[in-house]
Amino acid sequence: MKKTILLFLIASIFYNDADCQITKDNWMVGGNANISLQQEKLNQSNITGFTIKAAPDIGYFIVDKFAVGVKTNLSYNYVKFNGPGNKNTLLGFGPLLRYYFLSTENRINIFAESAYQYSTDFHGHSRNDFSFSAGPVIYFNTSVGLEFTFNYDTFKGTISGSANTLSFGIGFQIHLEKDK
Repeated sequence: MKKTILLFLIASIFYNDADCQITKDNWMVGGNANISLQQEKLNQSNITGFTIKAAPDIGYFIVDKFAVGVKTNLSYNYVKFNGPGNKNTLLGFGPLLRYYFLSTENRINIFAESAYQYSTDFHGHSRNDFSFSAGPVIYFNTSVGLEFTFNYDTFKGTISGSANTLSFGIGFQIHLEKDK
């Protein structure tokens, strides 16, 4: 029985007719989560740390395969700098652009996304985040897709200096078809 289910799942992934909802006038709702390691340069000192981030988003397809929307994030940062570590929680909000490269009928597609976010913590500090993500999405059906992303993020903050991070993320997108 387990082998049959596994074979069915593998066959459904490679079956290439999903007719996904990445066409004009449809909505997407979802997001991803990632964990990243970072290295920062502040006052000629090296800082190391990690970030755990959840980034929900919502978008609207203005043309086939191209969506504009809003991305938010909630992230927890731990940074170590010559002694005890510093913890910080950030909340961010900003626009996103997303493009799917393959046909709308493919069960597996490739996308790229660019986003800007203004982020602030609960201590009055802020930063500007720019991100670029790309990767495959595997659709379970015409509406739900599992995404694997490779992410590049850069930020410049009022107190935290700047950082460039590379990370891997996983997330879901749900594509909603507009009523006709």
